[in-house]
Amino acid sequence: MSLQVSDLNLPADKLAQFAKALADASGQNVALQGICDGAAATVSRLTASYQIEDADITNWARSIALYRAYAQAQFGEIPKAIVEEYTETMKELNAIAAGERTNIPKVPDDALAGRAGKWGSGQAMPGRMPAQFPDQVAPEPFSPPEDPDLGTL
Repeated sequence: MSLQVSDLNLPADKLAQFAKALADASGQNVALQGICDGAAATVSRLTASYQIEDADITNWARSIALYRAYAQAQFGEIPKAIVEEYTETMKELNAIAAGERTNIPKVPDDALAGRAGKWGSGQAMPGRMPAQFPDQVAPEPFSPPEDPDLGTL
């Protein structure tokens, strides 16, 4: 899931204020897009094992992105409504990540199987050192052939 600057539903004048405050001289809201990307990553990390509606994911990411944008832009005090929404969002996301929301269905285990073979998976991969996988038989160590004229090389 990706959150775009346009998903923040901010008017053009507010976007310009953020661009100026975040030292984004390009006017393309690159800094604000980075904040959106970070917010989307936070939501994704905390909800990875659950089947969540896209609208909920977007709303949570928007809440996080707006809070972080106001905090980084340092316009003064962050609007109370944004602080409250961010606080509620983080409570909900942390509860989901902790498994406290039993009403939210989990992603089936076979859907997560595509992640096997990456760092830390413990799955044998070609070219790995045999000592990392003690259940596999290690090949015989290489020993150079013996030459009758020269002895052992």
